[in-house]
Amino acid sequence: MQKLRWKNLIPPAIYYALILSVSALPASRIQKVNDLFPLPNDKVLHIAVYAGFGYILGGLPFHPAALGITGSFLGAIDEQSQRFAPSRDVSVRDWFADIIGISIGLALRRRRR
Repeated sequence: MQKLRWKNLIPPAIYYALILSVSALPASRIQKVNDLFPLPNDKVLHIAVYAGFGYILGGLPFHPAALGITGSFLGAIDEQSQRFAPSRDVSVRDWFADIIGISIGLALRRRRR
C-alpha cells in the first residue's frame, strides 16, 4: 500500500468543493441552467457526479470500503447542506444515488488497476 501524501488529497478536496458549491445554488439558478442546457434526470446527475468523485477517491491509498464509507458520509453532508440553499430540499433518494455513484466510481478505478 502506498503512503498517503497531502498532495494526494487535493483533487478529491477540489472536486468535493465544486459539488458543495453547486449544491449551494438556489433552485432558480439551476432552473436557468436547465433552460439553456437541458440537464439529465436528477438521479442520473447525482450518480454521474458522484461516480467521478468515487473515481478520484479511488486513487487514495485506503481500503475501498473505507473510501466508500467516506464518500457516503460526504454525500450525506452535501445533502444536508442543501437545507441552507433557497428552494432546495434534502432527499434520501438523492443520497442513495450519491452512494451508487461512489460505488460505481470506486469499482471503475479499482478495475483499471
